[in-house]
Amino acid sequence: MTPDDMKSPTTPTHDAPGPKPSGAHLHVRRVFLAATATVSAFVTVVAAIVMGTYFWASASIPTIPELPPSATGSTGPQDISGRCDERACNYLLLGSDSRKGLTPEELIAFGTDAHIGGENRSDTIILVHTRPDRREVVFVSFPRDLWVDIPGMGEGKINTAFEGGVNGGGPQRVARTIRSISGMQIHHVLYVNLLGFQRVVDALGGVDMCVPYPMKDPLTLLDIPAGCQHFDGRTALAYVRTRHQPCDTVPDFARISRQQQFLRAVIAKVLQPGELLKLQDLIPQLLGNLVVDQGLNPAELVYLAGLLRNVGTDNADFRALPTVPEGIYDSSGTYVSIVRAIQPEADELMRRIREGKPLGDLGQELSQTPPSPANIVVSVVDRDGSSVATDVFDILTEGGFNTSPGIVDLTQTKPPTKGAMILYRADAEDEAKVVGTYFGNLTLVPAPAGTLPKGQDVAVVVSGRYQIPPPNTSEPVDCPN
Repeated sequence: MTPDDMKSPTTPTHDAPGPKPSGAHLHVRRVFLAATATVSAFVTVVAAIVMGTYFWASASIPTIPELPPSATGSTGPQDISGRCDERACNYLLLGSDSRKGLTPEELIAFGTDAHIGGENRSDTIILVHTRPDRREVVFVSFPRDLWVDIPGMGEGKINTAFEGGVNGGGPQRVARTIRSISGMQIHHVLYVNLLGFQRVVDALGGVDMCVPYPMKDPLTLLDIPAGCQHFDGRTALAYVRTRHQPCDTVPDFARISRQQQFLRAVIAKVLQPGELLKLQDLIPQLLGNLVVDQGLNPAELVYLAGLLRNVGTDNADFRALPTVPEGIYDSSGTYVSIVRAIQPEADELMRRIREGKPLGDLGQELSQTPPSPANIVVSVVDRDGSSVATDVFDILTEGGFNTSPGIVDLTQTKPPTKGAMILYRADAEDEAKVVGTYFGNLTLVPAPAGTLPKGQDVAVVVSGRYQIPPPNTSEPVDCPN
């Protein structure tokens, strides 16, 4: 029996009542999906912020205080320039562990600021490098335990560079540290704490996500079933913070992978036509929960939006600084778990980003961690024009995969055999295993040379006879890495 013959009477289908869609209807659907896949989520948000800011002229955006260089120990170029370069713009996204504004229940679970030594850690650090001339946006994550030389402080974990918090020079010091690592000037900074993150997600109306296994974590209050579901702000926060799941061999690396997956799902969320119309009205709520540098003003956003209007989501690239976990003894003799940059790979990744060169596979893999769905390029091959292909596509998109190739037919990808399957490029078996966690009744098949288009990792091949399996009810036994 092939997977095409599998039927599960307990599995709900997504087919609407009535006749199956016609070939013309499915063609229109594919054209729509292909079109939305080429719209830049980043540009959409930027353009919406621009318009919203002008309509919201009477309100003020919370800003990072400007401090004299002596206050932050800076002796070099300005830490946050506040204005983009002609060809590139670098945004630093910072998320802190500040507990300010959380509920008593959340404070019991997460601990108070006193338990973490005050508001002095930036546990999420992402450099967003935009190259309008090359139509590219690259998100680079830095592990919170990365051992670095922090200018003005000495060696330590990179998250401690935020010491002093948003009002005490923390953003400036992190920007200076990232500049020393990347060789790139930081032009703008956007900061959010735990409560602010929840409120941003809630302002967006939540995010639809698909996860392959049930997940629980009492440390972040995460408790979700497997399958496709709606994340409100609190659930989203718990999901991007969890790092204690069964397959999390290196907890912080697994968390980066989920953060990238979530960001890709957010892109899918804001690309929906109905969401585009709502964004303008949401700007006050969104910006009211962020803290930005004082140079991030409407004029700067208008300029950036004009430059980036042709960037496509297929060019939104997620990377992490190449690192490896290890342990050291600090000056007090205490054993400390850290990660170190892998050289020359880390410097090479930064050089290629600076120079606008192809990145290859640098920074796509995290040690002992399955590939992030955000970095897996996957198409859906529709054998016979059925609605099942759309259902599979939606699961992958809401699972945070890069589905920019869209739904294709047999003229673009020809499977080697009949039936449903997961085709994968010869060196992308690990990626295929991650896709397989969502479709456990499909066989993984290596693709013959020339079967998959260049740049594509995986293709899920289905027909109208294929039945999507019900969500898993238990944690994974075998991890896909």
